[in-house]
Amino acid sequence: MNRKRIIGIAVVSGLLLCCLLACLLLSRGKVYRGVRVKMLYHSDTLVTTEDLKTYVKEHCTPVSGKLRRSVNLSQFGSRIRRWPYADTVRVSADMGGIIHVEVVQAKVLLHVINSSGASFYLAKVGNSGRMLPHFPGHAVRVPVASGAIPDTCQPNLVMEWQDSSVCHDLMAVADCLDRNPFWKAQTSQIYVRKKGDYCLVPTVGNHLVELGGADGLQRKLDNLWNIYTQGFNVAGWQRYAKVSLQFGDRIPCEKRTIQ
Repeated sequence: MNRKRIIGIAVVSGLLLCCLLACLLLSRGKVYRGVRVKMLYHSDTLVTTEDLKTYVKEHCTPVSGKLRRSVNLSQFGSRIRRWPYADTVRVSADMGGIIHVEVVQAKVLLHVINSSGASFYLAKVGNSGRMLPHFPGHAVRVPVASGAIPDTCQPNLVMEWQDSSVCHDLMAVADCLDRNPFWKAQTSQIYVRKKGDYCLVPTVGNHLVELGGADGLQRKLDNLWNIYTQGFNVAGWQRYAKVSLQFGDRIPCEKRTIQ
């Protein structure tokens, strides 16, 4: 009989202890204790976790010590999505009262300098493009676009709102180059001429590649690949000063003048 009583007391004590722990956990979870942020990347780093922390601190309402029912996580996430460098944003909360924020940086494709000298980045966000403001003290290893780029190409605007075809063309050229590791590494600069033609300045080789318009990019790059592998590798990479790709499969190459 005493043994049964002892077992009963132990069971009741265990249940009371479990209830006490549950109450403690529930009371702990009634308020938020802080925010943890994390940056993820699918291109070279432009902004860091510390930059994200600063943005959250400056643009989001503090949540530490606030009742969980009084904080709208959807609105909290919406504020973070306004950060121009963010592609996708995920916000969640754990049982311990911590809000977790994961941000994937927009994929940076090009560093753009327009005709007024304004400097910013062109990035891919989902299936569209976005002009990202220049981030002081930060740099990313991507080709530079310069030349006759109108003032209508400026930061903080979504590509669909741009009224200049140059912006769309730069996006198309940069995206095409980025999809191939060789062309991404081989291109150091994109120069825009006043007549709307595009030129590539290669990383390797002392020559200029005249693309012409932004149409038929893949075919033009395939032709350039054939010139590189079947021509330059045989004749030498310093022999030609210019390669013109705007005339279809007829690809004139201008020899370098030897002085």
